This record gives sequence, structure tokens and C-alpha cells, in this order.
Amino acid sequence: MNESFESTAGSARKGVGAFGAQARENILTQVRREPTKSFTIILAVAIVLSVLVGYRISQMEEESKRQRLIEDWMKEVTHWIRYHGQKLGSPLREGFEATKSAVEDMAKTGARVGRKWQPRLEEQKRSFFNLF
Repeated sequence: MNESFESTAGSARKGVGAFGAQARENILTQVRREPTKSFTIILAVAIVLSVLVGYRISQMEEESKRQRLIEDWMKEVTHWIRYHGQKLGSPLREGFEATKSAVEDMAKTGARVGRKWQPRLEEQKRSFFNLF
């Protein structure tokens, strides 16, 4: 299996090498026959490639700028929260404490009512012919 793979890979390299050599020869003969047309094509391809590379670089710089802007904004927000955090936290803390005390009062009231009514509920238990 390994030998067949190596022979296939070797033949593929030879084929690619032969194709590359043939393409290079075709290009050189084209340049020798019509140098003006060839250089015009090469110049057009170079211009198009430079425009595409420039566009990609500008996109990468824009993304980097956007990322830096977000990071700076997050730093400002965390700084503002550190500076004003106590002012924001105290009303919330007071609200939580008020809610906690209200819930505790309701629990105490419920327990007191439960203790008050428990004896009466136990008295009203009935049985079915004293079986249950």
C-alpha cells in the first residue's frame, strides 16, 4: 500500500513539474512574440493585485481600529463603574434589604398563623368507620 502511494505521489509531482515547466515555456514564448501585450497584461494583473492587497490591508486596519475602540470603551466603562459603583450599589442594597425584611416578616406571620390553627385542624380530622 505504501509503495503504491509513493508511486502515485511521485507521478503527481512529475505531472505538476511538467505542467509548470510547460506553462513557463508558453509564457516565455508569448512574451517573446508579443512583448507589449504581455507587459500590458502583467501590468494590469499587478494593478489589480495591488488594489486587492490594499483593500484587504485597509479592512484589517479597520477591524483593528474597531477592536481598539471597543477595548477602550470597556476600560472607560469599568473605570466609571469603579468610581460610581458605591452610588449605584447603595439603592440596590437598600431595596434588597427591604425585600428581605418583608419576606422574613411574612414567614414569621405564616408560622404564627400555622401554630394558631394547627390544633383546630388536628381536631377536625375524621375517620371512615375508625379505619383511617
